[in-house]
Amino acid sequence: MQKSAGRILQEKKAKITKPKNITLLLPAFIFLFSRSSDVYIFQKKESVMKITHVISDTNVGGAGVLLTSILGNLGEDFEFEAILPKNSKLSSLIPKNIRLTELNVSGDKSFSAADVKTFYNYFKLNTPDIIHTHASLSARLGAKLAGVKTALSTRHCAKVSDRIIKQGPLKRMLYSLSTDITVSTADFATQNLIKEGVPCSRIITIKNGSADVSRLIENSSFSTHRELGIPENKKIVGSCARLEKIKGQDVLLRAVPRVLKEYKDVHFVFIGTGSLLDEYKRLSASLGVEKFVTFTGYTDKPWLYQKDFYINVNSSRGTETSCLSTSECMALSIPTVASDFGGNTEMIKHGENGYIFPSDNPFELSELIIKLLKDENIRENFARSAREYYDKFFSAQRMAEDYKRLYRSLEFAKSQNV
Repeated sequence: MQKSAGRILQEKKAKITKPKNITLLLPAFIFLFSRSSDVYIFQKKESVMKITHVISDTNVGGAGVLLTSILGNLGEDFEFEAILPKNSKLSSLIPKNIRLTELNVSGDKSFSAADVKTFYNYFKLNTPDIIHTHASLSARLGAKLAGVKTALSTRHCAKVSDRIIKQGPLKRMLYSLSTDITVSTADFATQNLIKEGVPCSRIITIKNGSADVSRLIENSSFSTHRELGIPENKKIVGSCARLEKIKGQDVLLRAVPRVLKEYKDVHFVFIGTGSLLDEYKRLSASLGVEKFVTFTGYTDKPWLYQKDFYINVNSSRGTETSCLSTSECMALSIPTVASDFGGNTEMIKHGENGYIFPSDNPFELSELIIKLLKDENIRENFARSAREYYDKFFSAQRMAEDYKRLYRSLEFAKSQNV
């Protein structure tokens, strides 16, 4: 059973491993930590816990959206700072009341020796109570070497179990020195971490929560049908994700021909962009379904399209933990048909708030889509249940409360000199 952050801190006496000798990290790093000519100074407010979030993403993805949700929901409880690489597209989404710092570090890269130096120099002058990173090992190493007491890292993705490699001695040492607690965003990801060799006592599971987007569309006149030129009588089956192999949109495309044989009044909408956009357009043409498929491209307000979905599809074949676009659809009372990969089965309960199909199986996916298109009663029952699951398990408010308990537990441990 997953323990709360508070219980772990109480039962384990805040079992956060403190490096006995930080100079053991790697002799090769010693030359890096000379004084930098770049000077950044951030005055910390007394008696308010300062938490610095670091993310290396240069584009807007699930981790970035999650970060903005955390900052937006907890910004008044703690003194937050967000550090991004320069020119990251995520910068425009950081809440205005949050201090934003852009550093000249590598984008979309977890580790770089040069970046360790940059972070070390920054944190020597700006020392938060907690550094919380999203994949940036460089930031955690630099922060620890600079004297930051507590470092957290969030695991946003899941891996196929048989491809997991247990950490070697060097990686275990780096983890031990740089990371006190890893936050996992799904039970499946927690099991990944354990198989990699991360101690159970240093893992906290906090499932992602999304904003209640139903409130954002209350006064909206936006119509997906009108915007995309889809006839009003067509039911929309939609997907919202980066157009990459791991997201599995090709599985949904291959399911389209069979769905159309059984149900004519349907149109398929793919929200998002990615490296496979042109390939997927060619695939839809080769399948003879291009007239029934629309790719919207990138939008920073996907819920405007999602609100008109009749069915949401998550066909991921990798990385999925607690998918934000799925929880957004749940908030909109839209049922989801999802693959059985990763955390999808923790969000979608087969036959209760949606359907689960075997990953990479377009035939099974088409069967379940057809079933929902033809049976409005099942669809409406799933819709109500989806909203109930959202309210109970996947709201941004629930997630924010979990993070608040985690941060407060660490604050208490610090006050007790644990």
